[in-house]
Amino acid sequence: MLDATQRRLSHLLTAPEGVGAALHEAGDPDGRSLASFIVSDGLLDATSRLEVYANAYFARLHAVLCDDFGALAAAIGGDWMNDVVVAYLLACPPRRPSIRHAGEKLGDFLAAHPAALPFRRRFPWCADLARLEHALCDAFDAADASLRTRESLATLPPDAWPALHLPVAPCARVLRLEWPVLPLREAYERDETPPAPPAEPEAGAALVWRRDELVRFRPLEPLEALLLERAAAGDPFEALCAAAAREVGEADAPACTAQLLAGWIDAGLIAA
Repeated sequence: MLDATQRRLSHLLTAPEGVGAALHEAGDPDGRSLASFIVSDGLLDATSRLEVYANAYFARLHAVLCDDFGALAAAIGGDWMNDVVVAYLLACPPRRPSIRHAGEKLGDFLAAHPAALPFRRRFPWCADLARLEHALCDAFDAADASLRTRESLATLPPDAWPALHLPVAPCARVLRLEWPVLPLREAYERDETPPAPPAEPEAGAALVWRRDELVRFRPLEPLEALLLERAAAGDPFEALCAAAAREVGEADAPACTAQLLAGWIDAGLIAA
């Protein structure tokens, strides 16, 4: 009985169109089915009491999404962000208990969902900014890992290098972006007025990761983005050098790859 009551309350409190609409859809527009577990009084009937909690649930989701996607909210303004949140929650209501995951589909929603078409037309870069900010949340919560050190690599014999695998730390993400949205997030983190949004698309890549309990991000040059992706996919050092050779030539590829690897290790990007 308790389990059924909990499921019923959860369904009503999280219904996208509200408690009243959910009851009407279930064939109980007057909310008579609530009488067995919700007490009415002279001020509020059972439906109105539930609406209070449903509104609080939406307000909490709204606050979390505006916080997790702070640069997006700052760049498009409060009224537009409210419309984004409402449209997103109607189209993609949370399916997991933790509020931490509430915004996990916002980037995809803004990129492709029919309900997001007005936002794409007005802010064509908004999906990329949402993806960047969600990656920052993911990096913050990612699992810890023991990291490679320069000293551990220095002990490897030369013949071990070709087959050496360089697993990328769980907190690291390489993002492929169509719009240059990093300045919008940088301004938000400095608590500055958002700069003018990008007027034209400009394909690029960004790295998001966590180091010393701080989430960081920076742009990536094409070669570094490619090699990091290949390392994350499990390619050994020899394959990374071969990929670099196609870009910079065979003579410079080993040194170029080794230089990038040293930077990755210093940044805490390579797991042991």
